[in-house]
This record gives sequence, C-alpha cells and structure tokens, in this order.
Amino acid sequence: MEEFPAAQLLLAGPRGRELCLDLARSLAMEQPAFACGSSAPLPRGIGEEAKRVLRVLGAVPHRPGITVAQVLQSLDRVVKCASYWQPPSDSARVLAEPEVRDLLLPVAIAVVRARPQWWLAPGALTQYYVQWIASTRVPGTNPPTLTGSAAGLQRWRDSIAAEEGNTPLVANWTGRWWSIPALSDVPATTPAIPGNGPAGLRMVEDPLPWAMARTYPLRAAEGARIYEIREARSWQNLVSAYPLEVTRSRGRSWAVSSGNAEADTWFWAIPDWQAVARDYDGVHLSVAGYLRTAGSVLDAAGMKTMLAGWAPAETWWLNDVLVPAGEPVNWTATPDRQGWQVQAAAVS
Repeated sequence: MEEFPAAQLLLAGPRGRELCLDLARSLAMEQPAFACGSSAPLPRGIGEEAKRVLRVLGAVPHRPGITVAQVLQSLDRVVKCASYWQPPSDSARVLAEPEVRDLLLPVAIAVVRARPQWWLAPGALTQYYVQWIASTRVPGTNPPTLTGSAAGLQRWRDSIAAEEGNTPLVANWTGRWWSIPALSDVPATTPAIPGNGPAGLRMVEDPLPWAMARTYPLRAAEGARIYEIREARSWQNLVSAYPLEVTRSRGRSWAVSSGNAEADTWFWAIPDWQAVARDYDGVHLSVAGYLRTAGSVLDAAGMKTMLAGWAPAETWWLNDVLVPAGEPVNWTATPDRQGWQVQAAAVS
C-alpha cells in the first residue's frame, strides 16, 4: 500500500496524531458504536480521557472516507490548540503508545489520500504577509518591512545571548517556547489555501481573538535559496548544521511539554538563524513537515530540539529577497469566528 509509509510518518508527530484523532472523533460521531460505547476491554489504570480516546478509535470504520474540507477543518483546530508549555494531555499520552497509534492507521491513510497537494509542495511563488489589526477601524497601517533582515537577525541573536546569560539554569518557568526567529522583524509568510485565503489567517498557534487583518502579497526574488522542512529529519539536520543552545531560555518550557521526568537534565538547541542566513534566504515548513515534526522531542547536535511556534506552510525569510506582488486586502472574521472574508480593497 503506497500510502502506508506516509501515514506512518504522519503518526510519528504529536500534531499528526492529534489531527487523526480529531478526524476520528468526527467520524465516530456518525457511527452507532460511538453513541452506545465500545465493548472492547480497556487498559487498567488509564484516565477517563484516555478511555474516551480508545472508544472513539474503536468506532472508526475500517476504511473511512475523509474529504479535503474535513481535513482542513481538523487541521485548523489542531493548530489553534497546539501548546509547548504544559504537560501532554491524557489523550496525547495514550496516542503515543504504539498499540494505540496503530489504531489510527486507517485514519492516517485516509488523510494521505485526501490531503491537498500543496501540503507537500515547496513554498508557492506568491506568498502573503498577515498583519493583524486590533481595532474595528482600519487605519493607514504600514506594509511589512522587506529590508534590514541582517540587522534584525543580529538583534535576535543578541537577545538569545542575553536570555541565555540571565536565565537561571534551574528556572521553574521560562517565557520563551518558540523555535522561530520571532521578534527579529524578519518577515514570515504563507501561501493561499485554494478557496480559503492566505493560510496565515487561519492556521495560527495559540491565536488571539483577532477580528480584522490585512494581507500583503509578496514574491521572492528568482533563485532565492529555500530550505525545506518536510519531516523530522529535515529539522534535525538544520539544527545539527547550525546549532544554538537555548537550554536556559526554553529548556524548562520544553521539559514540561515533553512529559519526561528526566527532561530537566537535557540540553536544548535550535538553529542559529543568523548563521542559517549565510546559506539560505528562507526556511519553509510544509504542512506535512509540521504534522510530522512539531512538538516532538528530537536529537540534534548532541542535544535535544523541538520545532515549536511555527505555523504550517509558513516561510521565514532571513534575507532581503521579497518584493511586493500586488495590492493588500482587508479581511474580517466571519460571524462564527471559524473563517475569514474579504472586507474591501485596502486603502492607504
């Protein structure tokens, strides 16, 4: 079965397993077995949430049919609920068990069959920068800054050095948990989802209750060097090639997130984005790469690493290679806050 290896890769990551569980819940709700409960024996000593997970998986059809629309809806929910600063839930723990993971295989195979092609594709030529707007009126907002990446990455590198120097190694809590060059002023973009607008409007981890946004179409210069993260190995190779230790600033958050009692003794690393910029203009995380990698504790550069805080299909641009590719567009959240609709053409 050609879908089997891709399905196993999907189930290797916490976000991939959560996507399949969310879809399984939707499917099981349509099955009489779910309403009546499963008669299958349940392992002793597990929590009620874990029991509910097993009952759901026991009610999933052997060959479930899943549409692209269902996959996108579940992906949206999974991304919004992702967290890297609290212990794994009971459902996450039980899904990590090999025997339970096998129960998700029929759903994972259905996802592989249904997924849109752009999930695996490199970053699209036209990308969109999302600017969130807090007020109900749209003032004359400023377009994204497309120059000065080198200075921004230097500020980011200096901030990491300060965090690592000032945070106690045994801190009970750290306020940083993302792996991206956040707060560096380098732009991040996403492609458009066919029929749904830019992916960055919907697929946002830990989002705020934004009601308005403006998107700017951008295009990378011809020949831009893009590093592709398609699976966990891609991330591990990047960290190993450009390691930057972040144990003091992120270690405690990720130790809690790992759920491992020994995690407080680990050392952690992310890519040194300033160093990466010498060889690559941008780094793109495909949707498949996100589902296979985000939230996993991985080995790299003799330390541990985690891909966290990075939205699926998002590209971070480390050098000044972007140019405007059209007029900006204003968006408003739909009344149910489940999507976005075009408000009007942006006015400067």
